[in-house]
Amino acid sequence: MSSVHDPTINQNIKIQCCNSSYAVDGDKSVWTVFADVNIALKKPTKLSSTHDPTITEGTYYLCCNSTYAVDGDKSNLAYDQGDFLCANSATVDNQQSWWAVDLQNVYTIEGIYIFGRTTYGLEQLANFDVEVIMPSCSCNRWGNLDEGDVFHRHYQATANPSVNITCPPNTRGRFVRIRRRDTKHLAICEVEVYSDTINSLNKSDSSRIDTAYACGYIGYRYVGPVIVTSVADSNIHCTIICFTTTACTAAEYDKNTHVCTLKGECMIGTQSFLLPDNDKDVFFIQ
Repeated sequence: MSSVHDPTINQNIKIQCCNSSYAVDGDKSVWTVFADVNIALKKPTKLSSTHDPTITEGTYYLCCNSTYAVDGDKSNLAYDQGDFLCANSATVDNQQSWWAVDLQNVYTIEGIYIFGRTTYGLEQLANFDVEVIMPSCSCNRWGNLDEGDVFHRHYQATANPSVNITCPPNTRGRFVRIRRRDTKHLAICEVEVYSDTINSLNKSDSSRIDTAYACGYIGYRYVGPVIVTSVADSNIHCTIICFTTTACTAAEYDKNTHVCTLKGECMIGTQSFLLPDNDKDVFFIQ
């Protein structure tokens, strides 16, 4: 062969592929291929704090945003000087630094790969937990990670520029969080989270009913942006409509009028958007 296709470069997937010898190995059993896909790539991220070189070093360079850890670029691992395109937290008194990615759906997670600096500063990726989290019933996704159920936790004690984690079978969650156990700052250059094709490539907003779940507040209403209203037979029917509607975060059902109001995600800080209302039930889609 004149050249060999590399799916890790061209498609961002991990799979045995493309060796010229496979064409004459006599094996015709592999007609349909399911690949592991990096479901963290370019997903929403959050840092507990962000290092600002203009304050701590008196200079400016591109640095430290949480999104750099899922941009798919691992060329900056041997950072020496200039722009530092890795996620890097600030040191805050009495605060454990953490970084998290919202996978935007509930996935079965098979492996997590974490890349840090390969030269100096290796201690910036040490003494941390890696958590796969199923979210709580809340409209504030980042502020309530601690209320979610930790499906799997891996502890990494020693500094290592590359950490590969194989998750136990049926590890499921929506968030992956990396959190130091001490108060030192955290530097992460890239995080890859892998799920099989069935649980990733075939997903769409209309298929959320197969993979997501809802949790409810009986006797509450939700103050959030309205997407659409309709009539539903029950609060369950209202929730199913929300499952199959793009951008629906919460299904609010009026038990007297049977009106189903679909609402979007609240976006303002940590303010509570749940208020007591005996006539209403609210179900959040996770």
